[in-house]
Amino acid sequence: MSEHLASPVDELDQPGGELPRASPPRPTWVRPALAAIVVCAAVVYAWGIGGMQLHLYYGPGVRTMAGSWQAWLYGAYDPQLTMTFDKAPGTFWLQALSARMFGYVPWAVLLPSLLASLASIVLMYRVVREWAGPEGGVAAAGFFAATPMVAALARTQIPDPVLVALLLAATLLWQRAVATDRLRPLLWTGVLVGLAFQVKMAQAWLIWVPFGLGYLLAAAAPWRRRLTRLALAGLLTVAVSLVWVGVMAALPASHRPWIDGSVDNSIWSMVFGYNGFNRFGVDNAGADVLGIGGPPGKSEGPAWQYLIRNGVAPQIGWLYVFALAGLVVAVVTLVRDRRNAAPSVLWLAWLAVHLLTFAGSVKAHSFYNVALAPALSALAAAGLVALWRAYRTSGWHRWLLPAAVAASGWWAWHLAGQFPAFATWLPAAAAGTAAVAVLALAAATLTPRLQLTALAIAVAAVLLAPVTWTLSVTDNLTVSDAHRPAAGPPSRETATILSGRLLRMLPAADVDRITAHVRANRGGERYDLAVQWAPQAGQFITRGLDPLPIGGFTAQIPNVGVRRLDELVAAGELRFVLVDGPQLKGKPTRDYPDYAAWAPIACRPVDGFSTGLYTLYDCAR
Repeated sequence: MSEHLASPVDELDQPGGELPRASPPRPTWVRPALAAIVVCAAVVYAWGIGGMQLHLYYGPGVRTMAGSWQAWLYGAYDPQLTMTFDKAPGTFWLQALSARMFGYVPWAVLLPSLLASLASIVLMYRVVREWAGPEGGVAAAGFFAATPMVAALARTQIPDPVLVALLLAATLLWQRAVATDRLRPLLWTGVLVGLAFQVKMAQAWLIWVPFGLGYLLAAAAPWRRRLTRLALAGLLTVAVSLVWVGVMAALPASHRPWIDGSVDNSIWSMVFGYNGFNRFGVDNAGADVLGIGGPPGKSEGPAWQYLIRNGVAPQIGWLYVFALAGLVVAVVTLVRDRRNAAPSVLWLAWLAVHLLTFAGSVKAHSFYNVALAPALSALAAAGLVALWRAYRTSGWHRWLLPAAVAASGWWAWHLAGQFPAFATWLPAAAAGTAAVAVLALAAATLTPRLQLTALAIAVAAVLLAPVTWTLSVTDNLTVSDAHRPAAGPPSRETATILSGRLLRMLPAADVDRITAHVRANRGGERYDLAVQWAPQAGQFITRGLDPLPIGGFTAQIPNVGVRRLDELVAAGELRFVLVDGPQLKGKPTRDYPDYAAWAPIACRPVDGFSTGLYTLYDCAR
């Protein structure tokens, strides 16, 4: 594992295909370069973070969790512990702890995502260094940091940055397990994957495909011991993964919140149905009622075109040409050098398993693709290292690097050209700088002392487009950025069904007016008012009220039936109920119908609080 990558050209040039194995000392510039990458990324990712819009669903729930340890444990959405999030609460635990420490302000809530993104840059260096040397490690760190989707997610409450950081930390331990033939690092790998499950549930388990294949192929232990150790680590992953799930499953339904994302109040349905099999069109508990719908951008094309869709490629794919070169290097290494096979298997399988999963899903949000960024960055770095080594030879191989830079320039010109209203200068600049870089590389073949300068020009040309897109996040403070994070301009695929849901949010002035009326007239009820959609209820949570969320995130969860509503009203625990008006009903999908039908019968409209957007009812008897 400690032996560095060699390019296919190096292998061809060695007698018998043998490679020199001496590891060169780490260049003095490596640590300063890595530090500069991290600092620059921190500045970009944190720019204006204090003014960012929090997620309209996650934000209120984190406020609830920050104010109550019981809510924190359950992952409860509302202060009265009526309903959980529709996801495992791992990331929200961190955000709530940060908010508890520093206050419920945007920068404090977003701090875990920011720190996780920066940690991932350092981990990319550490992991890729073992394969492509320190230079390759720095390149991988830089490529990952310049990935637009990484920057966009670093500024949101979306769980994926924490997931990626945990998976990369697990990868580092897995490398040690393969290199040292020790069990302890492999067991800790299992623990970290289990913790990643708390963040993104079953998606975290995908990493065991590359881990398992790489360990079986490259570990030094006998086959039986390899299988036994993998089984132990896998069991440990399952055990850690199911700690919170097991606790929630063991608690009687009457002693915990309703599990959002399930129509049967089952943690198993939420984790493995709503957030699992349903994503692939497989009917599971609640699928018919919840109606998962089609994914944003599904009409973009067939699955085999997934990586070039306009909601995917501009966010993670500016370096496809160099990643393709790295893929060739990985395959050649895998075939010819079994001693260095583990990292090749790791990145090839990492890319393949996530790509197949996302391309085959019926609900793969565009920001999920950040899980592809580590593999693409690692392969691109390996490709750059191999092409650089080929360039420094005296044969025809030296022209592979200029050819790759030219191809990358064409790809950037083509991709940037798909968005003519954004950075109008970028297509010409990407093509022009690539042409200058190719000329510089060609000239440097005659003057070797200029080769490093030519390489720097080439790297700058290749990074021009992704860095431009990445920098665009610094002025993106819109609500859509909090929910559908993406750099650059909107595309058909980054527009989402959630945009329809955002139209369902009430104007702030109306929420303030309703809040004032409820506060002035409440009489000690348990719930200040009922609201038929969780994010809409979140608008009142952030204003200090204790709402009863009906229907959960989808507005379709039958968490509170008509009988229970009558009981709450009769017991004096609920007085006001808010029902969507005709302009909002059924957006974006049909609602859980009982609540809206019950309110006009059991309660009376409040004068002055009936509009096309909502009607406020008073149920006092």
